[in-house]
Amino acid sequence: MSKSPWIADLSWVREARQPRSRRTLGLLLDAAEALISEKGVDDATVGDVAVRAGCSVGAFYHHFRDKGALVQALLARLAHEFRETMDAAVDPARWEGASIAEILEAYLEFSLDVGRERAGLARAQLGLALRDPAAGTQLLELQLELSQRLADLLCARRAEVGHADPELAIDFALEQLRALLILRLEGITLGSRLERIGDADFVREAIASVCAYLQIPPPPRRETPA
Repeated sequence: MSKSPWIADLSWVREARQPRSRRTLGLLLDAAEALISEKGVDDATVGDVAVRAGCSVGAFYHHFRDKGALVQALLARLAHEFRETMDAAVDPARWEGASIAEILEAYLEFSLDVGRERAGLARAQLGLALRDPAAGTQLLELQLELSQRLADLLCARRAEVGHADPELAIDFALEQLRALLILRLEGITLGSRLERIGDADFVREAIASVCAYLQIPPPPRRETPA
């Protein structure tokens, strides 16, 4: 699927590499992220994390008192990366000259890319949020902030919307796309019939649907790479 030109330079922001004195900490967090994505929180042991990081169990306990402390550090890093990515993604300067339809199309494409890249970790994060009220609150607050900032970005272009209540319509359109994203990314689990179509067709049809509801023109068609 060709990438929208509005997000051609956008990717998930990874935390900068730590100074040499903290390099082991970064390796442990990287290893934990990979293992939790693959196996889930309960099945990723301290020994597994140490082996994947290429260090000793003693080095693990030098940095973390237990696996719970490691998980909390990982969640804190993910929250930091989420915020950095969000700030870059919804910066109004990025979208100067873009229509609502183009913003929604790029949002859907980028969310699909990130969702697939971090699918296992997202599910693990949700599981942690259900067990840990503090983690759940932080996750909810970040998601709500993203929704609000997206809505603000679109509402600044409310004159484009043909619906009688542009702000309400924008909220509905964003919720529709979020629900479709969840269904798309968890289609095997949830049993979506849309699994049979590719991502490019999914994006095109989803955007056509919300554009019709908002009563706005669809985004310009892009050439598919050969």
